[in-house]
Amino acid sequence: MEQYIDSVHNKAIKEINALKNKKERDKRGLFILEGERLISEIPPDWEIKYIAAAESYRGKRAYCECIYNMSDSLFEKISDTVNPQGIMAVCGINEYKLSNIEYGQNPFYVILENVMDPGNMGTIIRTADAAGVDGIFLSKGCVDIYNPKVIRSTMGSVFHLPIYRNVNAIEVVKKLRDEGITTLAAHLKGDTALYNVNLKKGCAIIIGNEANGLSDELSYEAERLVKIPMPGKAESMNAGIAAGILIYEAVRQRLGD
Repeated sequence: MEQYIDSVHNKAIKEINALKNKKERDKRGLFILEGERLISEIPPDWEIKYIAAAESYRGKRAYCECIYNMSDSLFEKISDTVNPQGIMAVCGINEYKLSNIEYGQNPFYVILENVMDPGNMGTIIRTADAAGVDGIFLSKGCVDIYNPKVIRSTMGSVFHLPIYRNVNAIEVVKKLRDEGITTLAAHLKGDTALYNVNLKKGCAIIIGNEANGLSDELSYEAERLVKIPMPGKAESMNAGIAAGILIYEAVRQRLGD
């Protein structure tokens, strides 16, 4: 079904604008993403409610049966990007449940506590995807992964691995520990350098808030506090970069290099 929209008061236009707010995304169970490349990354079994496209857009539109066409000027009004590509999708939110975790052999997880910067979140998700991480757990204080800025920065990786939202990080650590999975927290007070820790076996790395690091409660629950050597003068490191270093140390060890 294709329909032409010519008013900002149209129901679909109002919904798209509403979905820029996290409260509305959670309420409706929907989110938006823009650009043909991102939309092409959506798995076949992931719900696409409808597509919105500008008149001048000449790429593929038939990602689902419901398509709303509109003028370029109207599309620009609902776009969240500086240079709109002319196509966006309204999709269903996919919620992963802790009760459905499938533990493979020597699994590798990432736990994030109160990571609030969209760029850091997107970087960590994309890095974890590239490294073959088995799942990411996000505490209730983390930025929403369905935030348009996070979605864009993941470059589609948000669709490639299980991401468990709004979890109690302490409960997750205990759950993983019960499964024999080692939990390692990146911490400035760590007593062991990252490169001296065995990451070949089942493990989960824990990254904290950009400004405040990990909470004392979660640090206490972690099996080990590890540190990234910093011989320079900086007192701390960007959360996205720190996560990347830890994740790829595990990759290095697991590849045997």
